[in-house]
Amino acid sequence: MFTPCDTDDIPALATMLRGLNALHVAHVPHRFHGEAGAPELEAFFAEAMAGGAQLRAYRLQGVPRGYLMWRWRHGEGTALEHPQRRAMLEHIWVEPSWRRRGVARRLIAGFEAEIAGQGASGWTTMVHAFNAPSRALMTGAGAVGAVEVLEKRFQTSA
Repeated sequence: MFTPCDTDDIPALATMLRGLNALHVAHVPHRFHGEAGAPELEAFFAEAMAGGAQLRAYRLQGVPRGYLMWRWRHGEGTALEHPQRRAMLEHIWVEPSWRRRGVARRLIAGFEAEIAGQGASGWTTMVHAFNAPSRALMTGAGAVGAVEVLEKRFQTSA
């Protein structure tokens, strides 16, 4: 079941965030670290919620098995761009033992239904280049390439 999260869900969300972050640490260690403990991960969600982030969980037997976090992005329109009301999908994670059961697809479907009902013109997300499964999930949900971000890193002497 797709349901909103509240502050009572933060400990479970923080546990899942540890898994999501570990994936990023393994593939993008120059950007991500795994040093945060439960208090820091819980504070991350408390601050995100206080700052307007929307969190939804897919619950089975009352327990969150996956989550999706998003925020509104409003574009007022400029001399070059149309006004837009879009959602930025920032995180999606499903516990490993619950993968390959359609949980991520259900999270995205619930997210899309919710934002469409609130007048969204669409959604945007960023997928790390290493994350082929996430790319496949997003393209399977109908997302297409819009902007490519390129990065150049400098050697550091540490």
